[in-house]
Amino acid sequence: MSEKEEVLRQISEIKNHLIDKKTFFPYNYNACHAWAVIALVLTVVMVPLYEYSVAMGTGVVFTLIAIGFLIEGSLTKKVNERYDIDECTKRQHYIMKNFLMIALFLILLTTLLASHKLYAVIYLAWLFLISLGYFAVGFVLNIKKFTEMANFNMALSLLLLLIGIYLEALVGSDSLFLRLTQAVVIVGLALLPSWIALRQQREERKECGV
Repeated sequence: MSEKEEVLRQISEIKNHLIDKKTFFPYNYNACHAWAVIALVLTVVMVPLYEYSVAMGTGVVFTLIAIGFLIEGSLTKKVNERYDIDECTKRQHYIMKNFLMIALFLILLTTLLASHKLYAVIYLAWLFLISLGYFAVGFVLNIKKFTEMANFNMALSLLLLLIGIYLEALVGSDSLFLRLTQAVVIVGLALLPSWIALRQQREERKECGV
């Protein structure tokens, strides 16, 4: 079966079961790659920006997160058009609002923590709460790898926080512990989600016979 035939079959099936739109969840995994790039950029530039100016750091973080949501919205609209869905499904609304609330809370929390130079805590907070969002994604999409990644990231963030408290290494912009938290965030919020998304894309292509 060609990709076009498979798409037409899926569209026909959805049209015949419109009531299932409340639970149907088409997802464009390219959004994970976009968020991975944003996570990488934020991890690298966050400390220098906040060291220069808390206001500037907050503005740049907010802008990058807003760009991420715009990309996600555009990709969601594109994949929904493939299935002839005009509006976001109930589950898509849930995931989007979930991440939006987490992001807004983290931006405000980051502003507060940055004013006290608690940069390591900032990274660990982002790792924990964004992973909590990925846990919801794994549950909704029934993707075990996302759930496992989220559980690992959250447990690791709590462990590192305890180590940081014990070593009194949570304050400051230039320490080995801060570099460690940055590396963990890059792996946990950039590399792992993108790798899982690639796996899912390959599996979907195999199912479509591409």
